[in-house]
Amino acid sequence: MHTAQTLVRDSIELISLPDVYLQLRNVIYSPNTTMSDVAQIIVHDPAITARLLKIVNSSFFGFPSKVDTVTHAINLLGTQQVHDLVLATVVIDSFSGFANDSLNIYDFWFNSVHCAVTARLLAYYCENLDTERPFIAGLLHKIGHLITYQAMPEKSCLAQQLATQKNIDLYLAERELLGFDYAQVGAKLMHEWKLPSSLQEMTEFHIEPEKATEFKLETAIIHIASVITQNSIAQIPVSPETLAVNPICWEITGLSVDDMAEIKSEVDLQISMVMNLLFTHKKSA
Repeated sequence: MHTAQTLVRDSIELISLPDVYLQLRNVIYSPNTTMSDVAQIIVHDPAITARLLKIVNSSFFGFPSKVDTVTHAINLLGTQQVHDLVLATVVIDSFSGFANDSLNIYDFWFNSVHCAVTARLLAYYCENLDTERPFIAGLLHKIGHLITYQAMPEKSCLAQQLATQKNIDLYLAERELLGFDYAQVGAKLMHEWKLPSSLQEMTEFHIEPEKATEFKLETAIIHIASVITQNSIAQIPVSPETLAVNPICWEITGLSVDDMAEIKSEVDLQISMVMNLLFTHKKSA
């Protein structure tokens, strides 16, 4: 019988992060690191360099002049945001070979990008909060599903059916059938990858935001973004009656349902652009 931890450890060799990211992370979190040190690692990977500059030069960031070097991008964004953008691209690439009849990988990433863009906008509405870390957390908040559907596709499908039959949240059905849920798997994967603790907490507790401890605000944002995404994918209008957000998240963020319609409209305008930025070929997603 698997636990979330053993499932991840059995899968980790198939989904390891590339050396370029590991080198980048080590340099960024080392004392006395310079922007030049960070840039030198990135420029040695032409594919990551090209995608990073493509993202930075897009309207997603809206810089007034062209950013033509990695050093310039780091100066504008800072090392943490560059780290997070590189992380996003390498995680997507790490799962590029995913194939499963039970889970449409394009739909999975589209939903993930929708949540990421929503989380970024929600963070923007919460003044003085970094917007890029919530973006990455939104992108990766369901990454555990890529492991569960690969390792145990039949049980994962049964969990979906049970959630529908009982009209309960999917994570509750997964706990009943698997003994753990996708959020726990995702957090364990991030722990094995040695990703920042903020990403681990947002991933594990976005389904139960009241359990967050150190990153309550960020976790509340991912929770709200996930609920908005579910409504949008199901083509359910955003309203106080349909948006099943944990009330504690409104309290923590200072946001309200009244803010959500405007945010959803902005998300709808950005989705296609961000998909094209993150995925070189649409069908490869």
